[in-house]
Amino acid sequence: MDIGFVWDAEKYQEVQRTHNVQFYEVVSAFDDPQGYDDTDPQGHPDRWLYVGQTVTNRVLAIIYIAEGEEFHRLITAYEAEGEILNEYYSGS
Repeated sequence: MDIGFVWDAEKYQEVQRTHNVQFYEVVSAFDDPQGYDDTDPQGHPDRWLYVGQTVTNRVLAIIYIAEGEEFHRLITAYEAEGEILNEYYSGS
């Protein structure tokens, strides 16, 4: 079954403006076979971090909430850097 993605319209506009991230990029990152999930770096127990490379070759850090097996509610997405980027390239 395919996972769907939803994003609050106002939050998405803020992410576009501040991080220059497009919806299609975020969705494409979830197709990255090297991508990985981890716990939310801010410690929210219901949120997850996904790191993956997009169709535009950017590595994004994506915070989301898994809403069952049907869809992910996207919270934010930004260019991965530092430890998150290092983990991505080390294959963790």
